[in-house]
Amino acid sequence: MAKPIIMPQIGQDVETGVIVEWRVKENDYVNKGDVVALVESDKATFEVEAYESGVLLKLLYDAGTEVKVLTPIAYVGEPGESIEEPQAARGSLKAEGLGDGFSKVSHPQAALEAATHGQQSRAGVSVSPSAKRVAREHGIDLSKIQGSGPDGRVTKQDVLAVIPVTAAGNEAKIAMKALIFDCDGVLADTERDGHRVAFNKAFAAKGFAIDWDVELYGKLLEVSGGKERMRHYFDHYGWPDDVSDRDALIKELHKLKTDFFLQIIESGELPLRSGVARIVDEAIAANITLAVCSTSHERAVNLVVEKLLGPERKAHFSAILAGDVVSKKKPNPEIYNLVSQRLGIEPSECVVVEDNRNGLLAAKAAGMYCIVTTNGYTEDEDFAEADLVVSELGDEPNVQVALEKIKRVVRSS
Repeated sequence: MAKPIIMPQIGQDVETGVIVEWRVKENDYVNKGDVVALVESDKATFEVEAYESGVLLKLLYDAGTEVKVLTPIAYVGEPGESIEEPQAARGSLKAEGLGDGFSKVSHPQAALEAATHGQQSRAGVSVSPSAKRVAREHGIDLSKIQGSGPDGRVTKQDVLAVIPVTAAGNEAKIAMKALIFDCDGVLADTERDGHRVAFNKAFAAKGFAIDWDVELYGKLLEVSGGKERMRHYFDHYGWPDDVSDRDALIKELHKLKTDFFLQIIESGELPLRSGVARIVDEAIAANITLAVCSTSHERAVNLVVEKLLGPERKAHFSAILAGDVVSKKKPNPEIYNLVSQRLGIEPSECVVVEDNRNGLLAAKAAGMYCIVTTNGYTEDEDFAEADLVVSELGDEPNVQVALEKIKRVVRSS
């Protein structure tokens, strides 16, 4: 029997999601785990994966449609398989092991009407809840907006598109003035291919039979800070024999690890993550202040910026702060509080790009906006507080985040 793909519930209080983009079309074959759609709520943007392998039998909604969470948005099954049976049996989805809370509406248009009930505005044209909220916050007259959704429905994107014209005063008060990057995992995949490898080289140099594989290192990343990470590992798995001064050992290993890491960067083995150079260039062109805030080693952070972004781009960064200037690691907001002071820019005018929950919490505790670019180590973490969550910034033709989108996130929050 055909299986549904469900609109995910992105946060406990989220009732609807917008299908931003379909990554597949009807009759395409998809494998379990393939990304089929990009969906967005007021809190975040997520990729939706296929639960089963098979043929994409039916897309129930067009891109741009707002749909109730836990409602089927597409069906996957065998070629030529009818979806009439699952349509009539949506009330039994719980028995299929898919959980409860699904919409029992039997037709896409009826589902849309259910999702937008009570949201009608001007001459019967519907307005999404998020569009109403943004319009109210910016004092925008909805009657003057031409909706781009189904049947002329006004979406959040429609309202955001007119903010620069109709709410210039509001925009000026909440404009983004600074774009701040974390280093490890944001500028490059330094954790897996840099720090992890360097730690193993340091252990080998001391004659320790220790190998942090990719999976183990992912668990160790829950501990912030290289020295703290090693201490946690030794406390859990046992310290090497004949170690009289544990603090001295940690200090020596960390120095070795840093030296090896710098060699890896110098060698040019680490590439920039997709979209980083592009969005830095966009920020430079728009006169946005740039900064890097990392609690990693100062020399390593500077070398990553210079080697990966190049000296010309590095010259545009107003601040590059690292672990030498703060006493506390993330999620403590100390480093973000400091960069706000150094730049002379209010936290509410700063947008941070992070890749993990500790960094997100630090940015939010400092009162800043935060975009999360996940990686293989952090994709399953809880990013409910983030203003936007994507798998990467992206380069053409797969750009996920452009500077203008970041500005819209700030204006609409």
